[in-house]
Amino acid sequence: MEDELNYDNQGRIAYTEGFHNKTGKPWDDDDLDYLINWYDKISGIEMSLALERPETTIRSKVCRLRKKGVM
Repeated sequence: MEDELNYDNQGRIAYTEGFHNKTGKPWDDDDLDYLINWYDKISGIEMSLALERPETTIRSKVCRLRKKGVM
């Protein structure tokens, strides 16, 4: 595992091998529940590390869930 996280040009955590092991995998119910319940309560960095996915992936998922009326 790398010692440092990668960041994009906007300061968000980008894909970092060893930290984002769920990249490209389907979202399970536990991850969705965590996202829905904690998104507005913790930082993007914390969410990214907890869900093992880059911040941009998380934000995209939130947009889709909001369009569906889930969030």
